[in-house]
Amino acid sequence: MIDMTIDMELPLPWTKGRFLTSKVGAINYLVGANGSGKSRFASVLRTQLPKVRLLSTDRLAGMEGEGGLRTVVGDHFPDGFAKSKFDRYRNAGLAVGSGIDTLMLLEQRLDLRIQVEATLGHIFNRRINLEWVSGNLVANATLGATGAAYRIDREECHGIKELLVLLTHLYDDEHDSIIIDEPELNLHPQYQAFFMQEVRRVAGNPKVDRTKKVVFLITHSPFILDFRSIDDVRSVISFDLKHEAPRHIFEMSEYEAARLKSIVPRLNVHHKQLFFSDNPIFVEGIIDAQIVEAVQEARGISTAAAGSCVIDAGGCEEVNQYFTLCTAFAKKAYFLYDLDSLFSGNLRACVKGSDSVQSFLAAAGVGGNFAKYCGELDSRLTAVIDTFLASTNTPNSLADLRSFLTEFGPRPQWAQDRYPRARAAMMSAIGRVRADIILATSESVVADVEGRLRQICHALKEKNILLLPGGPLERYLPSFSGHPYKLSNDAKNATLPIELAALASGMTDLDLRQRYGELFDLIALLPGKTAVDMESVLREYLSSYVHDLQGAILTNSTWELEELCTFMKRKQATTLKTFSLASLSREAGGKFRCVVAVSPLAGQSRRHVVVTETTNAGMRSFPIEAESA
Repeated sequence: MIDMTIDMELPLPWTKGRFLTSKVGAINYLVGANGSGKSRFASVLRTQLPKVRLLSTDRLAGMEGEGGLRTVVGDHFPDGFAKSKFDRYRNAGLAVGSGIDTLMLLEQRLDLRIQVEATLGHIFNRRINLEWVSGNLVANATLGATGAAYRIDREECHGIKELLVLLTHLYDDEHDSIIIDEPELNLHPQYQAFFMQEVRRVAGNPKVDRTKKVVFLITHSPFILDFRSIDDVRSVISFDLKHEAPRHIFEMSEYEAARLKSIVPRLNVHHKQLFFSDNPIFVEGIIDAQIVEAVQEARGISTAAAGSCVIDAGGCEEVNQYFTLCTAFAKKAYFLYDLDSLFSGNLRACVKGSDSVQSFLAAAGVGGNFAKYCGELDSRLTAVIDTFLASTNTPNSLADLRSFLTEFGPRPQWAQDRYPRARAAMMSAIGRVRADIILATSESVVADVEGRLRQICHALKEKNILLLPGGPLERYLPSFSGHPYKLSNDAKNATLPIELAALASGMTDLDLRQRYGELFDLIALLPGKTAVDMESVLREYLSSYVHDLQGAILTNSTWELEELCTFMKRKQATTLKTFSLASLSREAGGKFRCVVAVSPLAGQSRRHVVVTETTNAGMRSFPIEAESA
């Protein structure tokens, strides 16, 4: 962090009277779900910073390629950029964030031109040539391989023009700070990464080094989030859909920062999605993520439409750090974890000191200390394991469990790292073959540990931590045939295509509940939106069509199908590709029966509506039926 304090008094309704007053970093990332909030924030930020330059999302305006709207509205720069208008171009850059002054800067500033030419030439094998033609500045590029020349602003690809503009203003030392709105626009991910390398070279404290500047990046791209240390994460300013004041962790204590330090090297592009979602979902591994997304898709639920994402954290050990990070940025994150994370991971630390969890336990009559309550479950499970190992009445169904436990050696000699695995295996066995565990132990002790685990699962839900009480996720997959206690990635990998095929075959929620049990119930609690409801919108337009159709038939008693079709095509011209008349039959007394064909929409089959003189178009109460094969 650099010694630069921004006192943001935001006179906007979405801040709800809250201000952002904190130090900022050399590189600052404005991220999150509220795009309009970030843009308005940037507008206010410009008023708070001295010598600031903005590059907006319209920074390539005036540098459009051939064709497009220019063939309709005309070309404003057919002969280049008139020197007499340079001041106007500069003002446009400063006032609205346009990059149209880029070529002027390169023509007037050799220091900038050398840096930009050298960089683009090295990467793309192009040379920039700025020429004066009849008082106009014309920018050409020459390909190193062929020597072919062309206009940069007219014929160059968007990606190279983006880099041309971005690098020019990044290298320009006339400004102490720069705000770039969506620097990732038109840039390949690898060139986004390259751009961030250049940002790091330039970013710094201009009060200490005049060649450095403070950089603010408004971004939707995880490739732009270039985290090297916890200080980089502390430079994130996060916006949410609630339109609250943006969140940051500038003031996070050194103790809290130290807890997060180890997670920074493991924040890959996939993990960085959490910064762009108000409600990210964390699971332990990539297969878990695929199963969750496939179940939601089978339900007709979209995680992405809810502004969420499924992130595989890479193991249960990470849950505490992600929980801390999401809490710091006020993100209502969800965690779906296997049972073993309760015994061997950092999950218990997530709710340490949580008032909501302690209150839940107290209300349930089991005390208010979560850690102590979990410790009691550990002790009870250890006692169940001892009873089971001492029992001589072991059904064949428990042979795998006994073999798994005895591999740890004599029970009194177990190392501490054996206990979490043994306790998770015993709880999993209770879920799988409860009656047989009771035969080897007793009904009372099994009921006791079940009840305790149930209370812990309910308490964890208070923090959106969803724990699979029956063991690992694969235990809920019917096609899983691996060892029930010695988990194998190969067995889990072999199960995935079978389950994905089953989910793609078409299942109702009842089918899914019967197949996946508690796993389905927990997935159903995750953020998601139902599929787009086109039916209600379709019915609205169809009711207007039916109303006009009924009026035409009743007022023109001699019309047959052909005349009616001609009228409706004129009356409802916008509906030609959606609705059409398939048949018309009349009866005495003004009665009729007309069939309206409805074209397929979004993968639906062809359907139709039967319209009679009694059809209530206003109430939209007509059935839309599928076409018979």
